[in-house]
Amino acid sequence: MRVLILSCSTGGGHNSAAAAISERFEMHGYHCTIVDTLELLPGFMTKVISRGHVFVYRHLPRLFGVGYRFEEHMEKPRFIYQQSSLGADDLYRYICANNFDTVICVHVFSALTMTEIRKKYTPDIRVYFVATDYTCSPGVKLGNMDAYFVPRGLSDEFEASGIPRERIIESGIPVRADFYHHKDKKEAKRAFGFRENGNAVLLMCGSMGCGPIYELTECLSEMLPHDTQLAVVCGNNEKLRHELEPLAGDKVKVLGYTKDISLLMDASELVLSKPGGLSSTETLTKGLPMICINAVPGCETRNLDFFVKKGYAVTAKGVEALSELVCDYIADTGLAERQKEILGCDFSYPASEVIYEKIVQEESEING
Repeated sequence: MRVLILSCSTGGGHNSAAAAISERFEMHGYHCTIVDTLELLPGFMTKVISRGHVFVYRHLPRLFGVGYRFEEHMEKPRFIYQQSSLGADDLYRYICANNFDTVICVHVFSALTMTEIRKKYTPDIRVYFVATDYTCSPGVKLGNMDAYFVPRGLSDEFEASGIPRERIIESGIPVRADFYHHKDKKEAKRAFGFRENGNAVLLMCGSMGCGPIYELTECLSEMLPHDTQLAVVCGNNEKLRHELEPLAGDKVKVLGYTKDISLLMDASELVLSKPGGLSSTETLTKGLPMICINAVPGCETRNLDFFVKKGYAVTAKGVEALSELVCDYIADTGLAERQKEILGCDFSYPASEVIYEKIVQEESEING
């Protein structure tokens, strides 16, 4: 079995999901190739879509939300299908040249590119979609996949969008294996220079570093008790990092992009974050209490609604109310413990293992 995983560079979450799936397959002896589907578009289109997405997402979140809701209400969101089709011919040639027989899509754009390939060339390969948000995103219903791996508890929503029930598998969202393991908390705190016997709050807003991070950092630095430190992860947003540097000190640590998020979570008692599909799943897999910032309308609003309804997370409106909620959780450990209990077994089994098992099973059945 030769496995191709198709991602899209419209944020770090999709690439993280692709890495988690690849890691799991390689644990079982299968090599995977990860490709950014946007790189197969005509030259200028790659930059227009990728940079345009980042700019609107970071600087014009309300506009992003308007566009998302517009696509949600369209019976057939043709624009995204038309854009994704532009790379179909090049992707098909790449698949044939490398003899891939299994394709896993972790972004709807990739799934629609593969759907166009299936319409145009009818290749003899298996194609799968892995959802990375806690909702059925616009465009998913236009795809033609052999199976859809979705978060637990969302089969009805995906079926209501027109996806056959028998193709839906509630795997959960895949995260890397290290999020299922825990390092000693004091050791983790030492690694980041936190006080071993104090509390640590982790503030992050995805790889793009969007949302009211500066305002929250400023407010929390004043409101948090003296035994609590704040770690702020700015992702790839260097401008934000430079703006936050003057607030750094014994109580506030400002970090840029880091690959040590798992260890940073082990060092923390609480996470304050926007409800991104991957970052939230990583937090919940670690069993950490989570307070969500409704920073970017769209799929993350759907994520937030899902988390609050399930009791996985809490939220508040405005910087001051969010900061007060953080302080409440630090002062009353019972709030955090109740949230951990609700998580139960929903995030205890690796989604990537479910995906691996299902795909290998289907491949075995096809090959006899």
